[in-house]
Amino acid sequence: MADNPLQPYLEYLALERGMSPRTVEAYGRDVTGFLATAVEFGVLGDPPDRTQWSKLDGHRSIIRGHLAVLRREDRRLTTLDRHLAGIRSFYRYLQTTGLVTSVPANLTAGRGGREKRLPRDLNIEMTTLLMELPDVTTERGRRDRALLEMIYGLGLRLAEVVGLSLGDIDLDVGRVKVLGKGNRERILPLAGCAEEALRDYLEQRLEPDVWQYLVDGVIRGENCGGPVFIGRPGRRIAHRTVQSRVEKYATELAGLAGVSPHTLRHSFATHLLDGGAGIRVVQELLGHRNLSTTQIYTHLDRGKLREGFTAAHPRAKKKNKQGR
Repeated sequence: MADNPLQPYLEYLALERGMSPRTVEAYGRDVTGFLATAVEFGVLGDPPDRTQWSKLDGHRSIIRGHLAVLRREDRRLTTLDRHLAGIRSFYRYLQTTGLVTSVPANLTAGRGGREKRLPRDLNIEMTTLLMELPDVTTERGRRDRALLEMIYGLGLRLAEVVGLSLGDIDLDVGRVKVLGKGNRERILPLAGCAEEALRDYLEQRLEPDVWQYLVDGVIRGENCGGPVFIGRPGRRIAHRTVQSRVEKYATELAGLAGVSPHTLRHSFATHLLDGGAGIRVVQELLGHRNLSTTQIYTHLDRGKLREGFTAAHPRAKKKNKQGR
């Protein structure tokens, strides 16, 4: 089997960036397509081996050309965004190895060439890519990964994630106490990627004894009121810092504009509803007093509405000829 020139890059994504196998595979596939375009443009030789990658430095025209090829194939904009995210990730890797001097910026997949505003939610694929963008080899990257996972994984408001204290976290049982609007408290399940990211961040940030108290569920005193997420050393993270970090990663991902913590909260609700969760369950998780507020978060397209109607309504199906 021939040597894969992208293998060091794929190992970097998996081992150093902590990305999932599915994301690594997608990025590898997208970058392979990009390199093929670079060969067609005559920038790289065939096959494009690692010794040639420094030739990609400063070649924004190749990226534009590659996106143009994909657009001619009538690829969806979300697919183009993912390709662009993979290419940017590849350039970041090349930058860390000293093969290129910069990562191409201000490139978008939109047909008009201008930065576009997103709808109110991200699809699952783009959300997954966004979650895995922070560099978990650094403390700030681990914090940012945990921030993104907690906002999206629990559907938290900006004020709620900023206001989280260590005493609100119950790792033993797997739950989080959240103080929402109107000082209404709710208990949310903590599991999966959100729990993993939070544990990874706190275990390496907290003093060993404080971390053990938290794990054992016996954290007390001043430690109980300590912030979960910090900005400056020892200080609770600021609202604006959370907003700017979300914006940074969305822009870094694929030049996406208009992405905020509320976008992730809305995506949380939409993905739950699309996955079959009842609207009452989503209402409780979001902390809405009135069901009408939760309904604002739903925007089922006509196809889904028709599908749901046909499947559920007793008189939605046509009778067969024998039944008439």
